[in-house]
Amino acid sequence: MEAVGRILGIILIVGLVVGGCGDGGNDNGISFRAVGVFRGERQEDQCQVPTAEEAIADQSGNIPLDSSDIDNGFPDSNSSFSFCRGFIWLENNLARQAIVVDRFDFDYEIPEARIGIPSHSSSVAVRINPADPDGDPETPPPPSPFGPPNVYIGQADSQMVPASLILFLRQNRQVLPPLPYPLIIHIKARGRTDAGESLTANEIRFTIQLTPS
Repeated sequence: MEAVGRILGIILIVGLVVGGCGDGGNDNGISFRAVGVFRGERQEDQCQVPTAEEAIADQSGNIPLDSSDIDNGFPDSNSSFSFCRGFIWLENNLARQAIVVDRFDFDYEIPEARIGIPSHSSSVAVRINPADPDGDPETPPPPSPFGPPNVYIGQADSQMVPASLILFLRQNRQVLPPLPYPLIIHIKARGRTDAGESLTANEIRFTIQLTPS
């Protein structure tokens, strides 16, 4: 009886673990991974989109709140501040299943703010191939423009910080800390597998230090 009880206990524990992993949340970024935010290189006034081999980490930047460089949001391909910046690197670690990314969610944090900062979502349509679509090591999948076949690196143009949020910050100075202060951006990508399972990548962050001038 004791042995039966131990076996039943193990089955219950395994069932809880499997149930906890099967909700499609992917909170640890195991199947659907966000690597970080990167920048490309500027060459002859053209932006060279970063690749897996040549991506440059891009974690923060300083900009005056009233600068016209952020009137249209961040990143802005026409802005001197955010030109060739704010590229989000995503990876599909599933075997034989693609992931279609359909949304980026952006949440914002300003320490010591006396008002909540409105969140923002951006709809996208990006397909990320699996690293091993056929399961045959003799016929690996072709590489993507970003390097490995299971990698996507793209810029959410004017969406990471939309123009509406810039206007909100300018109009609510009285309930925000005195400049300079950091605007911390929390980023999550969401998508679906070929089998229809919803996945959410791990959170990544980017910080803009807003300054008075």
